[in-house]
Amino acid sequence: MKSLFKKRTEPVVYNKFYLLAQKRWAEKMSGFTDGLSKRELILALLLFMVLTSGILISNLYRAFYKETEVLTASKIKTINLKN
Repeated sequence: MKSLFKKRTEPVVYNKFYLLAQKRWAEKMSGFTDGLSKRELILALLLFMVLTSGILISNLYRAFYKETEVLTASKIKTINLKN
């Protein structure tokens, strides 16, 4: 655990595609939020949090409380690969 908190001696080098995607995402999000007031930004953040929390709770519910579907041989369709 201690090794996780050690100071890094070498800098982290990111892939150029990751940095490009990060830059484009930041530009797009900045464009969406340029004309919004502080109140609108807070409301957008709250809406995002409610939606993502709902998705998480739904996934957890389905994972723990729904019956799992058993895959039987009758449900498997065979594919004929004839040319």
